[in-house]
Amino acid sequence: MKWLRTLVLFDKDDVIDSLGWATIHESYVRSIASIDYLEGSGTLTLKRKQRVAGGQWQRNGVNYLRARFLNHMITAEGWKAEGVVDLSRDRQQPAIRLYPSKELYREPITSDFGGFDFVTTASDGLRVAIEWETGNISSSHRSMNKLAIALTNGIIDAGVLILPSRALYEHLTDRIGNIGELSGYLAMWENLKAGVTKGLLAITVVEHDALTDGDHPYLPAGNDGRAREGRAKASKA
Repeated sequence: MKWLRTLVLFDKDDVIDSLGWATIHESYVRSIASIDYLEGSGTLTLKRKQRVAGGQWQRNGVNYLRARFLNHMITAEGWKAEGVVDLSRDRQQPAIRLYPSKELYREPITSDFGGFDFVTTASDGLRVAIEWETGNISSSHRSMNKLAIALTNGIIDAGVLILPSRALYEHLTDRIGNIGELSGYLAMWENLKAGVTKGLLAITVVEHDALTDGDHPYLPAGNDGRAREGRAKASKA
């Protein structure tokens, strides 16, 4: 798999120049490059999407990519997965105004955000959370918002979202997140830096090495909602 680029949306207190950031970035880029298919081939070669009966598209599944990335980070790169980051429900909410009374009000937090895909601490103490995002587009927005909230609350020092290029997206499960669909929102997330004392928020874009046709198998599909939906449509065709 290819690393294409890393977009640093904001950097407060020069995290970008820290040893911890350089080390973790080099490490997760190596983990991206380790993802191949067929396994052992050295390259991520995907079967091109194809029309099937009824006009539906047959595409590659996505769970394999995330599993390979996380496994390499732990077993080959030697990072320790440090568990769930607590985005607590009892953190202080901003005071907002009600209408028409105009009185100040704090809405209670009644939902959980869930953990990040990978959380670790670099040798210099830099706390890093990584989200590998090959879920649907709404999941990509949720991941970015979770990272931004963790940075704003000082829970982590660097937050990274890894997601497909537009070219890779075309051959994966329908409607997954990709840099093309997030590009219009980058300015919004960049503007969140004003609320961060120390922290870096980044998006890393990844892509396949090659496309092929013929007998090459598709990446196995998981049991997420989009995959089930796609299989159901194809079976009805």
